[in-house]
Amino acid sequence: MIFRTNGTNLFWNYVQSETMIEYSFCLDKLAESRITPLSFTIDGRRGVFQLLKIKYPTTPIQMCHFHQVAIVTRYITKKPKTACGQEIRELVLTLSKTNEEAFKNRFNNLQEKYNKFLKEKNENGQFVHRGSRSAIRSIKINLPYLFTYEHYPQLHIPNTSNSCDGSFGQWKGKVKLHRGMNIQRKKQVIDTFLSHFFP
Repeated sequence: MIFRTNGTNLFWNYVQSETMIEYSFCLDKLAESRITPLSFTIDGRRGVFQLLKIKYPTTPIQMCHFHQVAIVTRYITKKPKTACGQEIRELVLTLSKTNEEAFKNRFNNLQEKYNKFLKEKNENGQFVHRGSRSAIRSIKINLPYLFTYEHYPQLHIPNTSNSCDGSFGQWKGKVKLHRGMNIQRKKQVIDTFLSHFFP
């Protein structure tokens, strides 16, 4: 788990999985290091918004556009079969090319246009278009954080976490060059990369 800013890795910790306990531990370590974040750009993992609001109630939070697109794609695929799904995908792909007002207007119009469609149920009383409903729910939940960067131009908040995510492949590739290492030695190599290698 890595906390990173402007190409510099501030803090990292080896974890089995990204739990809120691990996030809380890392944030506490950052605080102990007297590092004061000006903003956070996150991937939308459940619980992280709430945790950051508790620990940093006044710090702006930006939802990563790339991860929002990925979440929606999981629900409706890259090639939705329904007109509603196609419009949802078309809309979410404009995230990095539009502004908050325009996006919200299109999103609200989309919900109104497909209101009856999204409420359709089968003979068992289950919603028929669950993928589209989930995609819309995801956008609706994350909407307050999708354009945070617009409200704080002086902070130059990145609207994606690509700086961090894009580096993982490079680090993994370098570690794979040194096959046969035990876990402790592998961690030492990774520590060296993270300390001195800032792509």
